[in-house]
Amino acid sequence: MSTSSQIIQPLKIFQKLVGKNVIVRLKNNKAIRGILTAYDNCMNVVLDDAEEIDPKTSQTIVKYGRVYIRGNQVLFISTTDVVLG
Repeated sequence: MSTSSQIIQPLKIFQKLVGKNVIVRLKNNKAIRGILTAYDNCMNVVLDDAEEIDPKTSQTIVKYGRVYIRGNQVLFISTTDVVLG
């Protein structure tokens, strides 16, 4: 491992994402898009303007508004810049 490599803590990345659009992929293969409002050490997240989207087409399925997602249901969180696959 080179000395120029830095280990970035995941929760520090979340700090930069607060107030930005993210996509949360859940264990049940659903994807929720919204504005990251809050998070905690267990990866519980709060999204505003949340909507369930089709993971393949990114089309809105259901609009929810504000949602709380338990961290144990989260597979990953990405910015909306990343293409869903």
